[in-house]
Amino acid sequence: MNNDKASRSRQKALASAQAFLELVRHAVTERGPLLKGAYQLRGTRCGKAGCKCNQGELHTTAVLIVSEAGKRRSYYVRPPERPEVQRRVERYLRLRASRSELSKLSDEVLSATDDLLDAVAEPHRPQRVAAARHSRSRRKQ
Repeated sequence: MNNDKASRSRQKALASAQAFLELVRHAVTERGPLLKGAYQLRGTRCGKAGCKCNQGELHTTAVLIVSEAGKRRSYYVRPPERPEVQRRVERYLRLRASRSELSKLSDEVLSATDDLLDAVAEPHRPQRVAAARHSRSRRKQ
């Protein structure tokens, strides 16, 4: 048994498990609603002859980009809705990032547990019992 390796493995497993638990606590407190997609601000031109966008100062347009039936679609977001749409998309992205981190931490816990098993497990080596020199059947003869 390798005590140093076992101790390091235990510490690593505990640290990863505690971080995992903290992320789970954070994830389950998310109440939603969330928006699955990407929020973007784009610069557009209106096409009017005397407008500032013709001199390079573009108009700001917000869009929500989502995937529908495997295709990307963009939806215009009206100015009063922009802050709420942006907040919901950001919360969705944070939850997705948390899920990704949970997967990594889970792998770390399993890896540390495997290392711990390697450090503390020993193969079973049965002791051999000395065989009697004479069996009972021979003594009777």
